[in-house]
Amino acid sequence: TEYPFLAAPDRLIAIPAGKWRKLDEGVADGRLFPADLLARAYRKAAEGASRANALHYRDPRGSPRLRQEIASMLRRQRGLMVGAENICITRGSQMGVFLTARILIRPGDAVLVERLTYEPAVAAFRACGAKIVTVGLDEDGVDVADVERACRKHRVRAIFVTPHHQFPTTVSMRPERRLRLLELARQFAFAIIEDDYDHEFHFGAQPLLPMASYAPARVIYAGSMSKLLVPALRIGYIAAAPKVVDALAYQISLIDGMGNTVTEEAAAELLESGEVRRHVRKTAQIYARRRDAFARNLDSEMDRLIDYRLPDGGLAFWLQFKDMAALDRLEARAPEIGLSFASSHSYAAEEGTERGLRIGFASLTEEEAKEVLQALRSCAEP
Repeated sequence: TEYPFLAAPDRLIAIPAGKWRKLDEGVADGRLFPADLLARAYRKAAEGASRANALHYRDPRGSPRLRQEIASMLRRQRGLMVGAENICITRGSQMGVFLTARILIRPGDAVLVERLTYEPAVAAFRACGAKIVTVGLDEDGVDVADVERACRKHRVRAIFVTPHHQFPTTVSMRPERRLRLLELARQFAFAIIEDDYDHEFHFGAQPLLPMASYAPARVIYAGSMSKLLVPALRIGYIAAAPKVVDALAYQISLIDGMGNTVTEEAAAELLESGEVRRHVRKTAQIYARRRDAFARNLDSEMDRLIDYRLPDGGLAFWLQFKDMAALDRLEARAPEIGLSFASSHSYAAEEGTERGLRIGFASLTEEEAKEVLQALRSCAEP
């Protein structure tokens, strides 16, 4: 071969090529954000940047205006005592997680993840030389006793958690476990990487504040505007101590020094004008109705095949199969009818972990959801 030294990945962590109906893992419906609002924001951003001679290389931390707007949003809505100096803009939250791994991890360091977790984050840690150590997970979140045992056995550099709505299971970490995890982070001097990927969408009681609001020195907080606006904007952010932000900015300067000034300024305009807040209020009601309709369709189409718990928030369901043979049939047959979704094996951080499917409901109308679930049932049945 031309490059015999180049090791090909086992597979891409991405949507496969070709014409597929992609079932997402919980993303917003881009059709709901008014295209004219987005176009106006882009036009205003481009004109403003041109007048200010800002269409050139700039601070790798991101647009000062957007950093200030995100800091204001986090203070007002999530209790994080942060300013613009605590914010670094990234091209989506996954870039933020990867860059965080780059600045934290040295080869051989242990990173703790729950036994069911977000595969791209695990891949990012491994790419930076981390030793992945799995810890337990139950209906109350991460098993903090298991975390302590791991800390006494390994040199732990960080733990990756999604406490608001655990990925993929959607459970919320109980307050007492959050406090204990923060205490363990202090005791054993490891960082908590908190991915708060869908904070805005909670359909039950008032959501808990992020862990970063209680211990900003110990928590590196990753967020995204993909759920607030549209995924294609590719705007994520890290909220952390200024020293962490500076380290991230250096890494960004190596790979993405220019950033995307116009897109960031357009997002800042939408935040400042209140359009994001209004959009979230409107879509939260739509998504609540879609969640309930999805549950009804699950009951009518797949009741014999699965168990599930109605999620208190977030944009996806975690489906556990009563018979693993049905799940095997479903995954084997789905490509034949053009359905694509994340493999049940992709969520497992170690062999032997229980399997399930995470299926997003927010991007599907009730009619689309019913059609999808009928197709899944037909694949799963003998």
